[in-house]
Amino acid sequence: MPEAPDGVGYVFGYGSLVAMGGELTPESRAWAPVPGRLRDYRRCWGAAMNNWEAGPTQKHFLDPESGEQPRIRVAYLDIEEEPGRTVNGLAVPVDRGRLVEIDRREMNYLRIDVSAAFEPPLPQPVYAYRATEEARERCRRHQPDAEIFVSSDYVAAVRRAFADLGEGALEEFERSTDPLEFPQRHLQVVSPPPAGPGGKLPY
Repeated sequence: MPEAPDGVGYVFGYGSLVAMGGELTPESRAWAPVPGRLRDYRRCWGAAMNNWEAGPTQKHFLDPESGEQPRIRVAYLDIEEEPGRTVNGLAVPVDRGRLVEIDRREMNYLRIDVSAAFEPPLPQPVYAYRATEEARERCRRHQPDAEIFVSSDYVAAVRRAFADLGEGALEEFERSTDPLEFPQRHLQVVSPPPAGPGGKLPY
């Protein structure tokens, strides 16, 4: 592998970001995505957003039948440290502009450096996104006036991304992911186009 220019690293996708392997920018295109695992992490349904708080310039969900923006919480995948567990996924090369764009998109997550936990070792930094404490609290908190759901399209997109990753990847995803505790609901995602470089990001 050639030496990467300044500003190029990797983002480890463990959910829908696995599909980002097909969305490379010109600067990062020379470096292939790297399938791998995070040591001592587990994957869980631990992040949620308040759908009713999202404005028109933010990602939100509509009821496909009524067209309304329902007052619900929508849950997503998250990672947490846990010795002895592993999480499979894909490390995708990104340039500086792409990283800024993903930071903007992942507003309920924090970017962390997981280089030391990623296998196989890579010469450039490897980042992953874990949920903020606020996003995690939304999953834990009982809120009867705002039920919590998982988008069935999101689940399908994640499963499709892992099925495309290679033989056994989807099965490993299912083994290494905590059971889904929330009901699925068909929701129409509204994702405003990114302001910066990099094109449309996956789900």
